[in-house]
Amino acid sequence: MPRQTALFASAVSPTRLVGDRGDVTYVPEFLDRALADAVVAELNADTRWRADSRMMYGKRVLVPRETAGRGDRMPQPWTPALGLVRELVERHTGTAFDYCFLNRYRNGNDAVAWHGDRDGTRDARLVVASLSLGATRTFQLRPKKDSGLRHDPISVDVAHGDLIVMRGDTQLYWDHRVPRDPHITGERLNVTFRQHQARAGAW
Repeated sequence: MPRQTALFASAVSPTRLVGDRGDVTYVPEFLDRALADAVVAELNADTRWRADSRMMYGKRVLVPRETAGRGDRMPQPWTPALGLVRELVERHTGTAFDYCFLNRYRNGNDAVAWHGDRDGTRDARLVVASLSLGATRTFQLRPKKDSGLRHDPISVDVAHGDLIVMRGDTQLYWDHRVPRDPHITGERLNVTFRQHQARAGAW
């Protein structure tokens, strides 16, 4: 896709979802539909998805979604449209990203449980920017049990082209998830822009 045809980020003002011991903003319609559609088409055309598994209660079970990664120095590089989106997200956040973690929610039975995007190899305060593509799904936040915060879960329906940005202490004090919804039949792709090629969580 030629650079001059790139569509720009939404002028819609971000909505602050979390401002206490964390910083989470929601930008609806961050991408124009045409560019969002182009990213979906490119990712579906040649992404090599994998089905992960994990041990639960002594049994190995499949993770209820498919995952992949693309970016600098990775086996699967940026696609043209995805590279343009990276530039828009970098401009919006003031942060450089060298790879993205991809999640493919095939329908409403695919989900991700409560978690924080942090492990021993990552700085918990790195900026994480999550782009939603395809079917609308609910994204939820809640304080960690040991956070000292008293707050009801926060829910927002993220639609095609919407962006959520998490900064600061968010991963230290908040968990997030995408719950199951058996009424949803469409596919959702989640593109999580990240810094440094460390192991990443999903949302």
